[in-house]
Amino acid sequence: MSELILYTGNAFSVADGKGRFVLPLEMRRQVKLSSGGENRLYMSVHVENGCATGFGESHRRFLFGEVEELAREARAQGHDYNADLELERRLGTIEEVNFDEGGRFAMHPDIKEEYGVTDAVFFYGVGRYIQIWKPEALIDSKNRPELIRNKVRRWLDQREAGGGK
Repeated sequence: MSELILYTGNAFSVADGKGRFVLPLEMRRQVKLSSGGENRLYMSVHVENGCATGFGESHRRFLFGEVEELAREARAQGHDYNADLELERRLGTIEEVNFDEGGRFAMHPDIKEEYGVTDAVFFYGVGRYIQIWKPEALIDSKNRPELIRNKVRRWLDQREAGGGK
């Protein structure tokens, strides 16, 4: 699990009749690899963006290790650093979600409510984790690449016109 896992690509998912979303195949493979072969997705909130995040066990461990490193650096420089508070910020909002072999998972209700997710999400691989967006929120996020915002806008337009799920 110490191998660096990088998530790239993007995909839409529409909730099924049970309200489950489908993690895209390549992202599912990476999450499973990151989680030691387990179908275990960790979800959290993004501190600065209006989206959820998804990742495997290796990134969860990375977040912990990063705080330990920051604490060591602070001690070496004689600075105060509240590692407990930083761990709370980084790890305290993580929810474990299992997915089946088809990638279906139920998004944690707190995370769904936090971002107003109803029946569709947009998965956006951005390196160490996956951003999971309510499509309308991504369009409104002016800092996202125009190419991605336009892709999501076209998908929503097509869906509204009856051309998509």
